Amino acid sequence: MGKLTMQLAQFMTNECGWTLQVCDAGNLGWAGEIREQQMKFKAPHPLNLVAPLVMIELRQVGYIEINGTNSQDIFEKLGGFFKTKWQAYAKEADPNYCDLKFATDAFKSRGSEGENNMGQRTMELVDFMVKECQWTMVTCNGGNFGRTGAKREQQLIFRNDEFVQHGADHIMVELRTVGYIEINGLHDAGDTKEHLISFMVEQWGCKEYTKYFWESDEKYCDLKYTCPDDFYYRYDLANNLGKRTLELASFLGQHGWALMLCNGGSVTPDPRHRPNRILREQQVKFTKSPEKAAAPLLLVEFRTQPYHDEPARWHSYIEICGPDTNGVYDKLHHFITEYMDGQMCETPPNCDRLYQFDGFRMYPAKIGEEGRYEGLMNGESNIGQWTMRMCDYMVDQVAEWDLIVCNSDNLSQNFQHGSGDNKYFIGVTAREMQMVFRHRPGGRAVFMAAGQVKELGHPPLQPPPYWTEEGCIAGTLGQKLVPGSAEELAWMQEILDKTFKNKVTRDRKDGQPLADRFRAVQCIRSEQPALWNRFAERRREVAESCKATMGVFESFATPKTMEACEALSQRCTHASVGNPANQAYLLHGTNPTSAVAILSSSFTVNLAGKSAGTMFGAGVYLAESSTKADEYARDDMGGEYDGLYAVLVCRAILGRSYVTEKAGDFSDQVLSGEYHHVLGDREKAVGTFREFIFFHEASIYPEYAVFYRREKDGEILPPPDRERAPKMMEMETPEDEPEMTAV
Repeated sequence: MGKLTMQLAQFMTNECGWTLQVCDAGNLGWAGEIREQQMKFKAPHPLNLVAPLVMIELRQVGYIEINGTNSQDIFEKLGGFFKTKWQAYAKEADPNYCDLKFATDAFKSRGSEGENNMGQRTMELVDFMVKECQWTMVTCNGGNFGRTGAKREQQLIFRNDEFVQHGADHIMVELRTVGYIEINGLHDAGDTKEHLISFMVEQWGCKEYTKYFWESDEKYCDLKYTCPDDFYYRYDLANNLGKRTLELASFLGQHGWALMLCNGGSVTPDPRHRPNRILREQQVKFTKSPEKAAAPLLLVEFRTQPYHDEPARWHSYIEICGPDTNGVYDKLHHFITEYMDGQMCETPPNCDRLYQFDGFRMYPAKIGEEGRYEGLMNGESNIGQWTMRMCDYMVDQVAEWDLIVCNSDNLSQNFQHGSGDNKYFIGVTAREMQMVFRHRPGGRAVFMAAGQVKELGHPPLQPPPYWTEEGCIAGTLGQKLVPGSAEELAWMQEILDKTFKNKVTRDRKDGQPLADRFRAVQCIRSEQPALWNRFAERRREVAESCKATMGVFESFATPKTMEACEALSQRCTHASVGNPANQAYLLHGTNPTSAVAILSSSFTVNLAGKSAGTMFGAGVYLAESSTKADEYARDDMGGEYDGLYAVLVCRAILGRSYVTEKAGDFSDQVLSGEYHHVLGDREKAVGTFREFIFFHEASIYPEYAVFYRREKDGEILPPPDRERAPKMMEMETPEDEPEMTAV
């Protein structure tokens, strides 16, 4: 299952650009041997195309299995860690099941109630991957299998996105209805440890755990506390683990720890005689992130409660926990009662609002001759479908919430038949789905997959010789986004460095100090035949126009970008004819979301609003300075790659420049054909920047999207609180009105 999961994950992320958010495993059947894997992907992001994944599975039976991409020799690094830290040794891996396998005695358990050290081992691995190897933890889920559920598995997925700031701290809290709370990762918690202890003792009434005489001194966690008898609520399969999770998240949020992941599990100590005595577990992970920690959370849980086995029947419930932020309860009430046809019920102690809903469907799946012992209703269900409808409503319709947790759990409600020696139980599967949403005030655009780019239908005119996608060269494929090479990334850094200017204008409105360096962390190159064909035809047209005008070549304007990077400059010059259309590379600041959309569709010149707030006319504004482009760059606030900005590196056909230092609408000078763009020279007028304004969409081919961080004195500048980037770059407000000159 892990092998197939990673194949799908790599296709969805590295090929399609979608973001893997949650990967949650479940077990059903008599011994938990029927396995399910749920994967949730959210809106695509361009950097997923260049961020490989690796999955590590810790299995209490004594194995470690690894699947994924061996990026930056991570397999070798993991092998060294397992051998040194856990005294593991390599075993031959069946390639149909995993890429790498180790055996170890490092995973311990004791007693019959599910106590183990998997949480402790998990946090050791997280620290190694995140802090030493600089990978990002994407998801971490636990599961129980075996007849009693006492055998634990832990599945972790990490992403190699070296362009993200790493080294985040993590802690894990395990809530166990057997009566305990266990905590791991406290070496990262600082003074939060004492605050957490105070919270558990004073608010929850917990006491420090005292071990039994028969227990060894070996610690299975960093901290363990015993809960009061009434701390965990249980009624049939209902429980208050979700409510306790939000209470804990609210407290830790005050100390800068944000809820990252949580997942459930269960143990049945005596399945033959007391199959309905189920001990629940909730594993909750937090990461240090003060900005996210301050945001309110909301938990929505779907669950089924079987009440009959011949035939199998069940009730369906929706539970809600958390504060009523911005009237979200009324919005959910409308959605549940009107769209889902649910009915509001009297609220029990384990949640803040309860609804009954008759729409959850489950189906049987007979397995073998003794299928009844595996339990009823082990087949497909529509809870995943309803989960996505709820997510779509909260994220896209209410538009103030982000899904951060979505985990499932499978249990069994057992019904007795016969008596004495003929007594047996038949179980009916109960399914649960737990979603946690984090509030984000205001709207935030996310990168969405562009609509299918229509193919050109014939080879584009003179495609660049470095294009690699045969379909683009032939015109049979609409577009290919190609991860930039190390050499191309170095070129982008050259442009950012050599065109930097320590100058601030009125257009820098985010309140953040000017960075002293823009560090490129990744780039993507676009091969788009239709846009290139249009650009090449315009280039030929402008070259012929310039050739017909005597003496024009001597007066071509040369942007500073062409002097900054010789390799890119050479791409604009043909070996035999030179650069007759005065082609150049220029910059356009934006956010990662918009950058990739523009690679697909280019810019749009809206002449209907040509006087609406633009200094030199309603055209497309490009810059020769990275500092000027950065004034309009924004990050995708709160997104997967928070804190990364974007600049487009575009090919542009300059031709003949209409140079002016004076504000005004000069679009007619270009549209008449006498000139090919406007050069707004505010550098000469007031010492700021030059910008290049285009009024023909075909004059620009957006070729690279470059993602970068702002740095000052060697430190990364945190993203400021501010509005998203404007749709069009504009020059700063003029302080005077110098005369115009034309070249």
